[in-house]
Amino acid sequence: MKATIVVMFCLLVLCISISRAYGNEPESKPPVALKVVDVVIVRPISAAVAAATTVVCIGTMPIAFVAGVSEHSARILIEAPWRFTGARRLGEFDRYRDGNPITVIPD
Repeated sequence: MKATIVVMFCLLVLCISISRAYGNEPESKPPVALKVVDVVIVRPISAAVAAATTVVCIGTMPIAFVAGVSEHSARILIEAPWRFTGARRLGEFDRYRDGNPITVIPD
């Protein structure tokens, strides 16, 4: 039963990220092979990493809050991985849909 729930959650995250990836097409379209690699390999792995870093952030939040770095750690461990998973077009690894470049530490 737990495995079914995990698989359904992963499929849901994948479907949401794919649906958010479509939008206004950029001037230069990435090749279809790159889009397939993005859907089959990169997005599921980035969703799993985002889920893991979210758990780590929630677990360390009391310590981060006391240290005064809770907002910064939430941006790095929660916002950045989930944004990489769902806020960019298929096959594009350098820019988000809103035009901002993908950086290690978000502003």
